[in-house]
Amino acid sequence: MRRRAIIALCLMCALSAHACSRDRRYELRGQVLAVDAAREELTVKHDDIRGFMPGMTMPFKVRPAAAVRERKPGDLIRATLVVAGNNAYLTDVAATGHAPIAESAPRPLTDLLEPGSIVPDESFTDQNGTVRRLSAYRPRVVAVTFTYTRCPLPDYCPLLDRHFAAVQREIAADSGLRGRAQLVSISLDPAFDTPAVLAAHAARVGADPDVWHFLTGDAAAIQRFAVRFGVTAMRPEPASTELVHNLRTGVINKDGHLVAVLTGNTWTPADLVQALKGADAIR
Repeated sequence: MRRRAIIALCLMCALSAHACSRDRRYELRGQVLAVDAAREELTVKHDDIRGFMPGMTMPFKVRPAAAVRERKPGDLIRATLVVAGNNAYLTDVAATGHAPIAESAPRPLTDLLEPGSIVPDESFTDQNGTVRRLSAYRPRVVAVTFTYTRCPLPDYCPLLDRHFAAVQREIAADSGLRGRAQLVSISLDPAFDTPAVLAAHAARVGADPDVWHFLTGDAAAIQRFAVRFGVTAMRPEPASTELVHNLRTGVINKDGHLVAVLTGNTWTPADLVQALKGADAIR
């Protein structure tokens, strides 16, 4: 019995060490464009991160969260970007100077959609190869989320698929929602998630084509659209099939206004059904 316990303990330590060894750290340098203490985020226009990703502007979670309040727009910073599994955050954030924000820099505070905002009418391609503008779903209320078919973590994209499948069943059973609600899953990995790949995935998860569509399209357009919802995605390594991304699900009313955002993976299908039913309370 004691020998079994020792073996089990060694195995746990080995697994723990392996998990820790997957954490990757990169030096990040850039300029703070926006500070969001409520979301514990800094939006940073950063330089190329060697061996990881090209320079771009995006929001980053910060640990410890209190460090967010120490920064202000215009700060030049040096930080460590930690990529741990499917999460990424900045730590050891230090100011190296301050400079005026260039007029050409993105305006993240105005770009992030808030409830009541009109959602951009982007164009995508569904699993059948049909080009669809978001406005084509009107006058239905729309729940839109961002996933990808190769996501390996069961409590990320596969969980959202299961939630949408449950909501699809609720829509079919509710005369107030049936024919009035639309579910949309947009791929964060459009290079791999072609219409044919999405069609096979839709069949696997039981998506009813009258209710639930999977969309792909131009990578830049998808990134631009996702960022408006506060969604970012990046590869931990250039050749990796995995994406480090966050989860946010938006609800859009029949007039094209964003009315609610469900953050992360802690919401339930009942929460989304309630949001769909109340979607037209905001005009």
